[in-house]
Amino acid sequence: MVAALVILVGLGIYNSDAVSEFRAHSNNNPQYVFAFVEDCDSGLRDSGYAYAPAGSIVLKQVNRDGTVGEVCTD
Repeated sequence: MVAALVILVGLGIYNSDAVSEFRAHSNNNPQYVFAFVEDCDSGLRDSGYAYAPAGSIVLKQVNRDGTVGEVCTD
C-alpha cells in the first residue's frame, strides 16, 4: 500500500508542469552535483533552467562537457 502511494506521488511530481518545463530545457545529461542555493525561483535563466519548488536549489545538472556552471543566475 505504501509503495503504491509513493509511486503515485512520484508520477504526479514527474508529470507536473514545472518538471515538464525542466525536462524541455534539460541537456539530457543524467549527472548532477550538489549545489545549495537559497532564494531562487523556478524558471529559465542564462545559466539554464532552475527547478526550485521550495525556493532553493539542491542539485545542478552537469554540462555535456563535464563542467558545472553557475546556479540560478541571469
